[in-house]
Amino acid sequence: MLFFAIGTSLTHACAGNRDINSFAAKVVVWCRRARGGSSSSMFAQVLTRCLQTCASLRTVEKAALMELRKKTGYTFSNCKKALEANDNDLGKAEKWLAEEAKKQGWAKATKMQSRSTAQGLVAIHVDGPYAAMAEVNCETDFVARTPEFRQFAEQLVRSCFSHAKKLPTLETAIMKVRLGAPELARLRIRDGHTVEEAQALAVGKLGEKVAVRRALCLRGEAGTTVLAGYCHPQDSQASGKKYPCFGRYGAVVAFRELADSPVGEEEMEELGRNLCQQVVALNPKTVGLLDDYLSFEKRLEAQEQEEDEKLMKSEQEAEAKKAAEGASENAPTAAEDAAAAAEEEQEPPVEEEVEETRLLFQEYVVDPTIRVGHVVARSCIDIMDFERFACGSPTTRLPPSSPALKDDADVCPLSAFTLSATVTAATFADIGPACAAC
Repeated sequence: MLFFAIGTSLTHACAGNRDINSFAAKVVVWCRRARGGSSSSMFAQVLTRCLQTCASLRTVEKAALMELRKKTGYTFSNCKKALEANDNDLGKAEKWLAEEAKKQGWAKATKMQSRSTAQGLVAIHVDGPYAAMAEVNCETDFVARTPEFRQFAEQLVRSCFSHAKKLPTLETAIMKVRLGAPELARLRIRDGHTVEEAQALAVGKLGEKVAVRRALCLRGEAGTTVLAGYCHPQDSQASGKKYPCFGRYGAVVAFRELADSPVGEEEMEELGRNLCQQVVALNPKTVGLLDDYLSFEKRLEAQEQEEDEKLMKSEQEAEAKKAAEGASENAPTAAEDAAAAAEEEQEPPVEEEVEETRLLFQEYVVDPTIRVGHVVARSCIDIMDFERFACGSPTTRLPPSSPALKDDADVCPLSAFTLSATVTAATFADIGPACAAC
């Protein structure tokens, strides 16, 4: 009876673990046999073996469970299932979890096709003459702020950046490639998975729809082209590095420094950031021509000078008439009435403000007393191109003045000195093989 009680207590103590519980149940059977005539020494051996096995299984499983949970980020219940299915083998359990996550992620993604994804992140990575900007969407702002979603956005933008470095060399200052969801799905991330597979894993982890919407890859001419990027609002989870950066809005600006530019390296970096902030804040549609802006600035200065001269002349005439006729303290003179009437006639009608869509003609957000074109001319730089992403906004723009070229390519004459080539998704098939090494 004592043997049976000990075996039963052991079964309850090992409850919660399928393997240990099964082994303890066998001990109960052996205890029943021992009660029928087996020696106590036999039972002692069985009990010792049971306790050693239970202790071993419990220690290994707990350590493996904690390590697998920390390594993969999946729930304890899923990690436990993986370990049970693979005899506590961490490597096999991790592969098992990845396969299950992909299956569940693809199944969930199929069910979530009709859901709206208005939230998300814009990610930007810039290094030297290469830049990439990508938009990833999700259903809720809560998921958009999670480290798992940010990690997926970083994987995507780094994959796009690797693709930008593989772009073919053309005789243009800027090479720009737009990628949609079908092209992005074929790119590979660092661990060898495709973006489509990483997307399924993200859906499985986050539990809601994750959409890869669009991306932009840029390659500038090394040594002459300066690329700058900016995201707004700045991600609170940033590691302190400038890139990659994340936010709901993002902009990339490409410009070049002219030979006689007085701007230093640090000032040039700050200028690039300010120009990106300008694009994010006021959403211009085209750059505009610097020569046109300089002519506009001259006309504006001449107009202001003419108005100042007219005002000064009017004040002098009024003072002269007042001195000649004598000032009256009780009533205005006829000369004063005539001067007031003339001033009213000279006031121009109030014109409705028209939103300026040319970057160079916009008020500078850093200093509204001047315009962007004034800063560009003063710094001796040439803005070649820019791009702006906003979560949930329509697809990226092409300037309406861009002439169409053959082979589905567009050239944007954004400045008087340079041309930038835009390669659409139609030509991705020719560039795609370069991504095999991404």
